[in-house]
Amino acid sequence: MYVALNVWALPDELMPSDQIRAVAEAGFSGIELVVGTEGPLTFDTAPDAFAAFGKQAADASLRVTSLASAAFWQCNYASRTPAEREQARTRTLRLLDLAAAAEAGAILVVPAVVGRAGDPAPQVSYSDALHHTIEALDGLRFEAESRGVAIALENVWNRFLLSPLEAADLLDKVNSPFVGWYFDVGNILTYGYPEDWIRELGRRIVRVHIKDYDLARPGREGFCPLGEGSVDWPGVMNALRDVGYDSALTFEGPGDPDDLRERMRRVLSV
Repeated sequence: MYVALNVWALPDELMPSDQIRAVAEAGFSGIELVVGTEGPLTFDTAPDAFAAFGKQAADASLRVTSLASAAFWQCNYASRTPAEREQARTRTLRLLDLAAAAEAGAILVVPAVVGRAGDPAPQVSYSDALHHTIEALDGLRFEAESRGVAIALENVWNRFLLSPLEAADLLDKVNSPFVGWYFDVGNILTYGYPEDWIRELGRRIVRVHIKDYDLARPGREGFCPLGEGSVDWPGVMNALRDVGYDSALTFEGPGDPDDLRERMRRVLSV
């Protein structure tokens, strides 16, 4: 396992080349680039640019671990309209191409949003979300396989796939080594236990997001500096080792890169 940093931790004004330099100088071994509808990297950015950033990262002894995007909160595989669902599919294909160009092994995907944390009513039914997600991934799996890039579904506060058994069952139905799970340790604390999820998902986990959460402060206020929350970090690390996880531990959230690297060294012992 090695430590990486998602670029959301960095100042918004930094360009990708500066992001790579800052992450390398802070002592990380990997970087997660972010693709959005606006910003320094978008879906319209040319694959050649991602190839150049991948080379720059490699020259700085960094791996581009994955590409992340918040765009799937806007449209996803279970959105209400066929046009939105098709846009989510198109964005997935684009991310797969951009990740392949950067030699990143995975893309982060929010597959469906039944509801956000504060929604009093669902945006879509749970059963429809499950049906459309499996339907989309049944086709996209071949696109991921052909590019050698994994589609990694993240546990977020989307009121969907709320147990590790359900998450594992969905992945087993799709049945592809290139459709897996992006496990977020901090996100899970409000409705589950990290060690339990890790052991149930096992080798289906392709990437891990590291952040902490304080159960004494519910809601978004619960996210806290690494090592100051409710996560049992020795238990998490033991569980990851037990299931044979050997890829990136990527911090996602705000913070100073130098401080974050020191906290990860102290908390994760890597």
